[in-house]
Amino acid sequence: MILQADNPAVEVHDLTVMYNKKPALWSVDFSIPGGTLAGIVGPNGAGKSTLIKAMMQLIPASSGYVKLFNQSLDSVRNRVSYVPQRESVDWDFPASVMDVVLMGRYGKRSLLSRLTKADRQIALDSLKKVGMEAYTGRQISQLSGGQQQRVFIARSLAQEADLYFMDEPFAGVDATTEKAILDLLLTMRKEGKTILVVHHDLQSAKSYFDWVIMLNTRLVAAGPKEDVFTPELLGETYGGKLPLLMNVGELAARKDFPVRE
Repeated sequence: MILQADNPAVEVHDLTVMYNKKPALWSVDFSIPGGTLAGIVGPNGAGKSTLIKAMMQLIPASSGYVKLFNQSLDSVRNRVSYVPQRESVDWDFPASVMDVVLMGRYGKRSLLSRLTKADRQIALDSLKKVGMEAYTGRQISQLSGGQQQRVFIARSLAQEADLYFMDEPFAGVDATTEKAILDLLLTMRKEGKTILVVHHDLQSAKSYFDWVIMLNTRLVAAGPKEDVFTPELLGETYGGKLPLLMNVGELAARKDFPVRE
């Protein structure tokens, strides 16, 4: 089931990505309405991170194209922000928390212009939104995993984007940090931002997201969660392991499939 959005902020058309002549993504096609908190779910190796990276042109696509706000990424790059997986970042790089967040302001400046007092205030406000304003001078290597994740989200906020791609922002964080991140994403949605999140926890996915993309190399379903978050489509996404008549709550309780990978 693939339901197309009216006035989409994101459109993906026939996107295929190959690794060593094998498809990591195969002819993926979906759209997401603006002002939506959307989740990408699927088993390990399904191509979830690959999808976001291909949409951001961080890896090449073999075919297909992506439109953001009805334009190419290059035309709207200053309106788009990306939060990578925490594990992909070199946290030993010698930089303070404020240095990292200020990196989010460089896209708003010309190559030779200096950051301003206003830029620093925006960075500080972004840290306040994630509860990290007390750590401005701390080296990022000295932070816990959850604190590092918050700093990277603050850097993303400092970009003042309209569209956010987040690759597993809830991975490896404690319950308090997860709630803080979720509350922030819900606030961003209220402000009209569009957020696309790679997520592994099916038990929380139904309550967190408005729009769900179910992926297993190919697209299984995309649309409002009420329409696509069904045992049948979950079973197709996760390899047919789900009894067709079970609802999601029963499924999680019986642990018939991986709730959190």
